[in-house]
Amino acid sequence: SDKFKNIKKELEEYKDFTVKQRLLDIAETAISLSPVDTGAYVTSHSFKTNTSSRGRGKTSHGKPKGQSVEAKRSEGLDNLVSDINNLDLGDKEKITLRNDSPHAKIVEEGGPNWKKPGYKVYEQIRNIYG
Repeated sequence: SDKFKNIKKELEEYKDFTVKQRLLDIAETAISLSPVDTGAYVTSHSFKTNTSSRGRGKTSHGKPKGQSVEAKRSEGLDNLVSDINNLDLGDKEKITLRNDSPHAKIVEEGGPNWKKPGYKVYEQIRNIYG
């Protein structure tokens, strides 16, 4: 009946809203935990429903260091909000937050030439959101 179809549609819209709200929480956390120097890392996060396709992958090579943390984080969050708004949640069961910048692994884990340990951005996100 029409009444059942309306209820089903409302439930789907609520589910989509709930998922998108959760993704927004994750996005805000990822951006707030991300270090900013050239801005390449923080602006390379992306949400993808198909993990075989690459996301954003900006390089820091040749970019000036010491960029505005606020401006680059704002740009990174805008990218993720755009991803969330463009997601077709339809029958998708898996949505992946990824960072395809060439230096993402070093930012996450640290490296032999780095003076500090990695920022463990994705590890912290997993600890918070599971």
